[in-house]
Amino acid sequence: SYSASLQGSDAGAALQYLMVLSRQGSLIKEQVQRLLLETRQFEIMAGKIEADGSRTNAALDAHFSKTEVSSILADAASNAMRAGKAADAAELLVLSGKFSSLFMLMNRELASYLVVSSQEDFDKRQFWFNAASQFHQLHLSPGKTYVVDTLNAEGCMSLGNTFQLLMNLIVFFDRCRDHQWEGAWDLMDNLQLLPKNDSEMTVKVEAFQELDSCIRQVFHHVILASMEALCHIYKSLKQAGSSVSFDQRNAVEHNLLGLQTRARLLVIFSRLINLPNSGNADTFVRLSQLEKNMM
Repeated sequence: SYSASLQGSDAGAALQYLMVLSRQGSLIKEQVQRLLLETRQFEIMAGKIEADGSRTNAALDAHFSKTEVSSILADAASNAMRAGKAADAAELLVLSGKFSSLFMLMNRELASYLVVSSQEDFDKRQFWFNAASQFHQLHLSPGKTYVVDTLNAEGCMSLGNTFQLLMNLIVFFDRCRDHQWEGAWDLMDNLQLLPKNDSEMTVKVEAFQELDSCIRQVFHHVILASMEALCHIYKSLKQAGSSVSFDQRNAVEHNLLGLQTRARLLVIFSRLINLPNSGNADTFVRLSQLEKNMM
């Protein structure tokens, strides 16, 4: 069709042509969605998000109401997801103002690449972390409340909390990968996901059950990495303790005992939460091995 020939150079002209033809059929919105995805000229077609969260007028607004444009963009995002174009879907959801759907998408992608083993997956992980960081900087910085207001109005604040937790977990795994064990453990401790003493066990187990499923599904990785961090810190402290004075040795022994306690609690916690992963047996074996290394 003629509109298809226009797509590569001028999405606005192609849209205008589609609107002229719209009198001849009822599938205009579906055709507009296809035009969006094939040209990827989202700013020309749908504008951009202003500092107050509003969307600027663009080509689509000359033909549809704000509500209709939002619906078209959201439906185009769904089609992009089905086509495996998650990045396009995310951009379209931002423009549509469908922040709950956007957070669901970002959370799913961030969780999927929380732990990676190939360069391809690492690149995807970095892409989504950078995209999420940019979104946070542009739309969640101090003074900008429209995203939070939308989530709150829709009763979806938990999606935002999951997003923040996933971003912190990526930093945690980055520190583990770089062997920054103390920094990794400090971050994990601050996230308050794991019990610090026996009296916290029930509360932490209940809190785990309230986590989003995308985090629960990968939590065995969190448990293992946390135990590895503990084990490395224990070994370093024990080695350093062999050359300290007698007065300092008591403090070292006290800290070593504290690390052993945290390891014991972590093993108990991992069994109580019923990790939702088929490799649970391997996880428990590895945890036990790491705990024994701290005896």
